[in-house]
Amino acid sequence: MADRLPLLLMTRPRAQSDRFVRQFTDRFGPDFAIATAPVMEIVLYEEPISLAGVGGVMFTSENGVAGLARVTQDRSPHAYCVGDRTASAARAEGFSARSAHGTAEELVKVVAADPPGGRLLHLRGEHARGNIAAALRERGFDADERVVYDQRPLDFDPAVKQAVADAPLTYLPLFSPRSAALVAKQLQGCPGKLAIVSMSAAVTAAWDGPEPAAFVQASYPDGPAMLDGLDTLIAAAHAP
Repeated sequence: MADRLPLLLMTRPRAQSDRFVRQFTDRFGPDFAIATAPVMEIVLYEEPISLAGVGGVMFTSENGVAGLARVTQDRSPHAYCVGDRTASAARAEGFSARSAHGTAEELVKVVAADPPGGRLLHLRGEHARGNIAAALRERGFDADERVVYDQRPLDFDPAVKQAVADAPLTYLPLFSPRSAALVAKQLQGCPGKLAIVSMSAAVTAAWDGPEPAAFVQASYPDGPAMLDGLDTLIAAAHAP
């Protein structure tokens, strides 16, 4: 085992995992084995959505953008987005978009501080934490939500669990409470040595899998902070 490379285990949907792996390799180099094993697949719904009377749409993920863009050609509402990556996806689909730079709480504040005319509509997945539309209704806004995609669980291939068991150390970034819970279930009983970086306190709370050898919570809920967390873990693993 001494000659085996440490493992980076990616469990996001394939496109997001591949993008993060590129960023990881650019920063940390090639001396890591990579395993991509999504624990969820994104399934976009087909039901048409009318945006009549809607002045602003709210996106808390790129999947929400894709889900709405799939079922309507209307790009007239202003898009309020949880973060920069989601805002970029909204702009690529033809929306005028603004980023709240990170959290659902900040998104609510941004919308409340600069509301559009008309109704507000949050486009989300089947599994979501918090309720942005309800938070805005409490502030007096006409806000609703529509589910435009599902996050269906996927099982690990046995080879993935074996790779975790065999690796001298597995770096495991966890990006959402649901993925943390699903990965925890998949790795129950696995003898591998884990070094986990969690995206937020909610993600940390959702982890009930094997006790990690090292654990870091990102300083901010975005990709660069997740890479910083991995940097901390990698540096600790190489410390004398």
